Amino acid sequence: MASKGKEAASTGSNPRGIPYAPFVDKVEDYVASRADVEPTLRSFQEMIAKYQFMEQNLQRRVAGLKDKMPDIQKTLDTVRFLQLRKDEPEPIEANFELNETLHAKASIPPTEEVYIWLGANVMLSYPIEEAETLLSTKLSAAKQSLKNCEEDLDFLREQITTMEVAVARVYNWDVVQKRKEKEEEEKSSKDKKTPTELELDPKYDDYDYPTKAPVPQNGHPGFLTASQQAAVYQLRMMLESEGYTKRLDTLTLLRFLRARKFDVNLAKQMFVDCEKWRQETDLDNVIATWEYPEKEEVFKYYPQYYHKTDKDGRPVYIEQLGGIDLAAMYKITTAERMLTNLAVEYERLADPRLPACSRKAGTLLETCCTVMDLKGVGIGKIPQVYSYVKQVSGLSQNYYPERLGRLYVINAPWGFSTVWSVIKGWIDPVTVQKIHILGSGYQKELLAQVPAENLPKEFGGSCTCAGGCQMSDMGPWREKEWTKPAKWEKKEGATATKPAEPLAAGATAAGTADTPAPAPAAA
Repeated sequence: MASKGKEAASTGSNPRGIPYAPFVDKVEDYVASRADVEPTLRSFQEMIAKYQFMEQNLQRRVAGLKDKMPDIQKTLDTVRFLQLRKDEPEPIEANFELNETLHAKASIPPTEEVYIWLGANVMLSYPIEEAETLLSTKLSAAKQSLKNCEEDLDFLREQITTMEVAVARVYNWDVVQKRKEKEEEEKSSKDKKTPTELELDPKYDDYDYPTKAPVPQNGHPGFLTASQQAAVYQLRMMLESEGYTKRLDTLTLLRFLRARKFDVNLAKQMFVDCEKWRQETDLDNVIATWEYPEKEEVFKYYPQYYHKTDKDGRPVYIEQLGGIDLAAMYKITTAERMLTNLAVEYERLADPRLPACSRKAGTLLETCCTVMDLKGVGIGKIPQVYSYVKQVSGLSQNYYPERLGRLYVINAPWGFSTVWSVIKGWIDPVTVQKIHILGSGYQKELLAQVPAENLPKEFGGSCTCAGGCQMSDMGPWREKEWTKPAKWEKKEGATATKPAEPLAAGATAAGTADTPAPAPAAA
């Protein structure tokens, strides 16, 4: 409370010394900021409590006076009657009420004195004249005291009302200030959340394709808030300070930030873990020389390939899990080489596939449309399928975040939809909206997303690539008009070396970012 308010609360009183309540005409005289509101209200409430305590005491006193005054008046009337009859020779005949049902008859001779009961087992003898004077004085004092008490009660009620009004005014002032602050915060927040053009860093951002997302999405390029753009800058500065120089471009950092809900520290840790894995596996050198001659044989058991684009221009990725036979596959290749191929295909997705699709679509495309065919996945194959998917999930989720645009699970076996309805409650709602669980009648919904001419005939489309769609690797990345050499390709004149050592699987702890399923090698 301001000093002026304190003085107003402690100066002035009524004739019995009860202080006046401060009249709050201007709240700012009592509170300078919202921080002063609580102590001021507490002080006012304490004053109200004191007034109420005094009010209760006065009410008890008034009740006591109203009980005693009739007794004093009766006693005074009796003394005056005795004084009038003291000179008469005849005794006074009187009836005394002993209780409600019992009276006693008495004869009172003329007397010059009376006995007055003072309470506390005390009774004193007084001459009639003195008794009359004493009782008259006591009665007058009681009446004056009663009058004062009633005046004080009225005064206290006024002060309590004044303090309640003061409390209401200070409280309402606080509410108004809080509303103003909220409006200012919302305005400031709105300004911060207003999408801005993507701020590129010439040191790292050398894109030769569109850099704006096709539709407004929070946290996506071209629709960043000021705070999200600042998070990119902050993350880059933190990584540079620790010596990182590769993959610090804005689009890459944004994917890691979105995967961790724009928590810069978590995104940094995810990026650092990814770079550590890349260094351990020498992926930057592996991709340029990687060869996977066993691909066609592996595809007999587990086809997984990119094939043209969906209606949004994104690469369509298809995999069929029904034929997985790990024992047979491991006679053709190794788990390590399969994971190496997966990592290489993710790198080829990032460049040249997605850039080519972006150029053709005229807008930035960063994700895929995945078709996962579960036809033939029975109970007996579930352990093998789960084993492989578990192996690759850590790699895809931890090291290649934000690559899933849509996922169509087709030919889902009986009971799969029921299981999905349960587990989707545990998944990020944004991810859930991307996943579509379909049974054997999937064609209509799938064709609504993928043009028939781009979908292989075996899935209800009309495409029949020469040599088979699985091995064609057809898409904008194969069209001269849209494709450009990938940044990881070896410079002209460099000679190919023997196949690089396979990559390790890396950490398998599940991440939170959504990613497409495993990818095959390019043809």
